[in-house]
Parts: sequence; structure tokens; C-alpha cells
Amino acid sequence: MLVFELPLQICFLIPMPSENVSERIARLLYAALQRTESFWKEMSWRYPFRPYTFDQPYPLEAEHIYCVGKIYTVRIRTISQELAEFFSSVLPFCGSDCLQILGGELRLIPRCFLERVHTLTPVVVKTRHGYWRNQMQVDEYEERLKTNLIRKYNFFHQANLSDNFSLFRNIEFINRKPVRVLQNDIALLGDKVNLTAACNDMAQELLYMALGTGVGENNARGCGFLGYRFR
Repeated sequence: MLVFELPLQICFLIPMPSENVSERIARLLYAALQRTESFWKEMSWRYPFRPYTFDQPYPLEAEHIYCVGKIYTVRIRTISQELAEFFSSVLPFCGSDCLQILGGELRLIPRCFLERVHTLTPVVVKTRHGYWRNQMQVDEYEERLKTNLIRKYNFFHQANLSDNFSLFRNIEFINRKPVRVLQNDIALLGDKVNLTAACNDMAQELLYMALGTGVGENNARGCGFLGYRFR
């Protein structure tokens, strides 16, 4: 398994509040996938978990509104070489009514020992009754993150990985209050976290995969995108 990263230069055609930008980028990626009908159909049935995620464009403006005409960078990551090559060939010079992609160059994230990962976009963990802190304790939250990554790993690798290993040694919440995420005009609540990786092989395998898939839910809409630090 390899993780591919496509940093894209983009510019906005209208002033864009930062809380709205992930939904706009997600729509643009969907539109690009739908351009090739056979590829879209294949993706639809092969990937109940979408094998990609993306971050917020940077640099982020002080007032949290992206400026017209200024060039920003957004990173798309995936564990699918086929999808990476597709995005690399199709996305340059794609656009919508609010943003324009200018181009980018595909790269590979090396496999090295991960000491720590941290979320650059909020992690979303859904419950029947809204925000997780009203429904579960931190240890249950940690277990949800682990279970989600195991399910992704088993699906993408057609494996049957059990949960009898440690995934991370410590979790630290960066935000003092929930971070709002707008998706389809619905406000979800997420968190920014630092995760200290466990030293076993399976933890390293899953967290490397998570660089390309994201952690938590709604990753193809820009949630759970990870920064990382190698040892």
C-alpha cells in the first residue's frame, strides 16, 4: 500500500468563507469523477469507503475568508494509484463557479516510522444524537477511531484484521470547543486531535493508510485529513 499526494494550486473567483470551502472542493472532485462514466460507476461500487481525502486550502487568511485571485494550495491524498493518476490528469484546469484549479504535481509519501499524526481538518464521529461528547467517554471515542480505520483497512485490503493491538499511545484534543463543519447546509461538529502512534507494526500500517484515507468519517468531504511527523 502506498499513499499518493497531489498538491494543487487553486484560486477563488469569489470571496469564500473557510467553513464553506470543503463542500465546494468535494463537489468539484465528484464532478471530475462523473466526467468518466465507467470510472464513476466503478468507484461507486468499489468504494463504500472513499479512498481519498483533502485538506483546507492554505495559507488560511486571518479573517477566515479566502481572497479572489490569490493562489492557494490544497492537497488531495489517496491510497489508490489509479485514482491518483486520474485526479492528476483530469483536475488541472478544472473549475466551478467559485474556484479554479491551476495545476499540481503528483508525489508519493514515503513509508517511514510515524511518531505522531495530527488532524489538519476536524475529525467527525457521528452518533444518533449528535456530537459525540454528549454520548460517550474519551476511551469510547478512541475505540471508534480505531474501529473505523480497521474497517477501512479490511475493506481496501480484503483482510480480516482483528483489534487486538494498540493504535496510539496518547490522544490530545487541540480544540477547547467543537469545530463546526458545514456539509450540505448541515452543521456537523468535529475535533482537532494529536495522536501519538503506537510502536507496533499494525499501528504503523493503519496510520500510514490514514494519511491517504483520513480518520473518522466524511473523509471525501475533507474531514479527518492528517499531518504527520516521522521519527
